[in-house]
Amino acid sequence: MTLARLVAKIVLPVALVSAAFAPALADSWKFDVVNKGNSPVVEFRTQEDGEWSENWVENRIEPGDTVNLDFETAEGKCAVRTQIRFVDGTYFDADVDYCKANLLEIYTDTLVWKAAE
Repeated sequence: MTLARLVAKIVLPVALVSAAFAPALADSWKFDVVNKGNSPVVEFRTQEDGEWSENWVENRIEPGDTVNLDFETAEGKCAVRTQIRFVDGTYFDADVDYCKANLLEIYTDTLVWKAAE
């Protein structure tokens, strides 16, 4: 299965803080995304072979909200370019190591990923 065809599993409302730091399962790259910015996120896309995936999120990720996402695989390149787009049309992209990341924090102009402790 390619990244462009992956299906995101979204769970709202905010996940438990302890779940955000749980180690990823070996059979799948699972991670939480927290919107720590001031604007709703309307798109979350990953890049493979120079092409952006479909939007992973069905609903907006409001400031303060957390969603749980899942690649549904643990195969492929660990470092994946990831694009975030806000409701006002602004966007940015950054590399994320999904082999290590279990928490992504979205700010107004940057994405910070954190590994399980």
